Amino acid sequence: MRRFIKILTLSLLFSQILSPVNASFNSPINLENPRVVPIFGQPEGLTSPYAGWSGYLYSPRIVFSAAHSNYKFDNNGKRILDEPALITVGKPNSKASDKTGRVKVIKTFVADYKRNNVVGGLNDFIVYVLERDLESISNGKLLTADVEREMIAIQTEVRMHGYGEFQDRCAPGEAPPCKKDWSDPKMRTSELPRSPTGIMKLVAPSYFPWMNSDQRSALADETLLSDNLACSGDSGGPLTALYKGESVYLGTTPLGFTPGYYCGAGSSRTTDKPSGFFSPVYKHLDLIKAAEDFIKANSVTTSKSTITCSKGKSVKKISGVNPKCPKGFKRT
Repeated sequence: MRRFIKILTLSLLFSQILSPVNASFNSPINLENPRVVPIFGQPEGLTSPYAGWSGYLYSPRIVFSAAHSNYKFDNNGKRILDEPALITVGKPNSKASDKTGRVKVIKTFVADYKRNNVVGGLNDFIVYVLERDLESISNGKLLTADVEREMIAIQTEVRMHGYGEFQDRCAPGEAPPCKKDWSDPKMRTSELPRSPTGIMKLVAPSYFPWMNSDQRSALADETLLSDNLACSGDSGGPLTALYKGESVYLGTTPLGFTPGYYCGAGSSRTTDKPSGFFSPVYKHLDLIKAAEDFIKANSVTTSKSTITCSKGKSVKKISGVNPKCPKGFKRT
């Protein structure tokens, strides 16, 4: 009898390993993060009810996203620009179908995004500068290397938000990967940001005993997650975690060894190889500084001032934005 129970248990375990874990995937709408934004590319940008990808509003004119939405690699591994002529960003937590309030991206600062033959894309991070303020908001709180070490030590749970796919592509009993049906609205990206119900934790390399030395070496400067729940359209959306009761931005949506399994776009993940990784934001502070410097250098002074102008005994006070003395008068 015990032998029968043991065989049955092993059979069920084997069945669970081979079965799709995404069979009941239905990512719920989550508007808790006030910085999640939809991103659009022309020609769809101003007309499509679906976001192309996602982002994080760091400050009124700065958005963080994923470099792979703007770049691709050729057959030789060279990075080449591959972006729409016009990119616009919608209001935080707005409906993707809402065309009002979108702001144009006028400048980008990309990390050292590169392809690694062992694990794929590394340093997948880009900063957008907007034409004007999208929202009046303070700067977001960013992950530091010291805080990251604390979080990894206790395997802090990570939240992900984005405008990605939210419905399983696969029909019941259908084995992934499954094709996207573009005519089915449930297989398109979401109208509102969602957050997967699965659990992702910040972890150390020791969490993955199956990783070989080449994989560990390739990911030495990336941050590891216990899983990868991202789907198409989530790209660039924020990964966040709570630290001392405050939400901290970690980086963009993860890449991984089993991409797209959560929504049926990739092969079913087995229980022994969950994995995800991302480029931590503290590696890219130089890009953020460059974006802030660009904004300062290209901002127009709007504050008013008053100057005194004279012509002989005649004296005038002139007020306004960048005031100038009338013809024939000199500033005194």
